[in-house]
Amino acid sequence: MTGDEPAGGTINLNKEPDPARPGPPWIIVPARIVALIVVLPLRLVHDLFALIGRGLRTAWQRLTRAPGRLARLIGRLLRATWLALYRWLLAPLGRLATAIGHGIGALFDLVVVRPLRWLGVVVILGFLRQMVALLNLVIVRPLRWLAVVAIWGLLRQLGALFDLVVVRPLRWLGVVVILGFLRWFGRGSGRFGRWLYRVLVVPFGRMLEFVLLRPLRALGWGLAWLLSATRRGIGLLVGVLVVMPAVLLWRYVLWPPLLGLAWLGRRTLAVLAAGLRAFVAGLVWSWRLLGRCLGWLGRVLFVLPAQALWRYVLAPAVAGIAVMWRTLVVVPVRVVIVAPARWVKTSVLRPIGSGVRGMWRVSVREPLSAARRTMRQASQDVRLTLRRTFRGR
Repeated sequence: MTGDEPAGGTINLNKEPDPARPGPPWIIVPARIVALIVVLPLRLVHDLFALIGRGLRTAWQRLTRAPGRLARLIGRLLRATWLALYRWLLAPLGRLATAIGHGIGALFDLVVVRPLRWLGVVVILGFLRQMVALLNLVIVRPLRWLAVVAIWGLLRQLGALFDLVVVRPLRWLGVVVILGFLRWFGRGSGRFGRWLYRVLVVPFGRMLEFVLLRPLRALGWGLAWLLSATRRGIGLLVGVLVVMPAVLLWRYVLWPPLLGLAWLGRRTLAVLAAGLRAFVAGLVWSWRLLGRCLGWLGRVLFVLPAQALWRYVLAPAVAGIAVMWRTLVVVPVRVVIVAPARWVKTSVLRPIGSGVRGMWRVSVREPLSAARRTMRQASQDVRLTLRRTFRGR
């Protein structure tokens, strides 16, 4: 018995707790309004999103499993097609192309490489050997003969002529004239010295103490006259013995041979120029002939075999390969890959896409539209109820 119980009340022997009493209306009514406006729409939205998530998960699982199985099936078909195509088409075509390449290489070696090797070894080397022999015959041997016979003989004759005209006269001049003059001059000077000693020096020495000025003046005049005469004699001797022989030697001995050498040099250069022009003309003609021969050989050995090879071997082979490629590759690929791919697109992918779009419309778009309409209608009803409650109308 407690203080809250009235006196003489009954005692409750039940162990369960008493039910909670409702609160006052000014709390319960706003709480119910909040639950109606906020909690109930949120719970509906949560249930709606849970339902949409389950539908999307189921649709996604089905969509992912179906393309995976389809992709595995298509991969197996493509792998089997590729193995069959490689085993029965590409490998035989590769072996055929290898055999054709070996045959073309052997034909090219037989038609091009061996003739070019023979041309390089026999024709070109033989032509170069003949050109070297012709050059030796036309230029080297005449130049050798000219150097050995003409120039050496001319130099020998010029040496003999120079010895006859210059060396021997100079030797005679040195031996006879100059030595004779020096001998005569020595004898004359000796006699003159003895005479001077007998006639002048002794009397002068004797008369030196008596007469000094006049004998010295006479001696000076005599010495001056002697020196002048000696200078004139030496100048005359130099003009006669050196200058005139040198002028005569240059005018009548050296100048004509030099003119002859100049004429011979001009003629030799003219002959060499004519020979060089002839050699250059022959070389140009030979090069033109060689160019024509090489052009003809190139046309015969390269152009015509290449045209024949292309016309009768490569063009039919390329056409056959194109036909085989179209027959064995393009048509099987169209039949094995393109047609099944179109069928898969038409019969599998389009229905799957239509089903996915329908499932998306049924599972997502229509529930969202219905929920949006329901929420809009509920919000309108709640606003109308609140307006009627608070405004009394």
